Amino acid sequence: MADTTAGQVMALRKKTGLPMMECKEALTECKGDEAAAIEWLTKKHKGKMEARSDRETGEGRIGVYISPDGTTGGIIELRCETAPVAKNEMFIDLANKIAEQVAKGSEKNPSGESIGAALEAQVTEVYGKLRETMKIGACYKVTGDSLASYVHFDGKSGVLIGLKGKPADADVSKNLAMHATSLKPIAANREDVPDTEVAKVRELAVAQAKEEGKPEQIVDKIADGKVNAFYAEKVLIEQEHVRSDVYGKKKVKDVLAENGVTGVTEMVYLTVGA
Repeated sequence: MADTTAGQVMALRKKTGLPMMECKEALTECKGDEAAAIEWLTKKHKGKMEARSDRETGEGRIGVYISPDGTTGGIIELRCETAPVAKNEMFIDLANKIAEQVAKGSEKNPSGESIGAALEAQVTEVYGKLRETMKIGACYKVTGDSLASYVHFDGKSGVLIGLKGKPADADVSKNLAMHATSLKPIAANREDVPDTEVAKVRELAVAQAKEEGKPEQIVDKIADGKVNAFYAEKVLIEQEHVRSDVYGKKKVKDVLAENGVTGVTEMVYLTVGA
């Protein structure tokens, strides 16, 4: 090891967080050139990640990023093998960096592979320290006049919502995002609900009304009522706000309107492994 000193090994370990023996091996292979050694380690760990890519990644974290002006954001799912790694600060930081990359990109729903390729060095570095397979799952970019976000304390679920308008009280956005994470609406607005879902509700309501012998002239009204009840339960702006202790018993859209927000442009709710 004539070309490498103990001080160089320590310096490389401090920069990479990798074991001393690996840093020593890298510096030896690269004749003491630190930059070359870092590149050598990156390539080495990338190969290991590819070799372990079939390992089960049942744990993970939802990452969220919102731009400084509050109008553009990204939300992503980053998976790993074990719960301790999912809670590791380096892993959490990587998830949020991936979300930032999505927010700054041009695609609304980029693939995990394309985002991972753009952040290959960062992903490989974290793998080198944590030694677990990591996979980028769903990725979404969200825009609006302002954004609301929340990640559950365990990191396994989160939401990013685009708003029309910006509430003067920041708690309105925070409470909205927490509401969505709690009640898990399937869509932000009625028009966002798949037609097939609405058709199922209507068909079932019609069938039940006829089975109960309801007069033919009121069957459609009964079905309309069932569909409206479905919207009230499953659509974000039509749900009753969970923070009735703050706003009273009001629908989400009414709480937003009272605080200067005229609607919701889009909503993405993610759960690890879903």
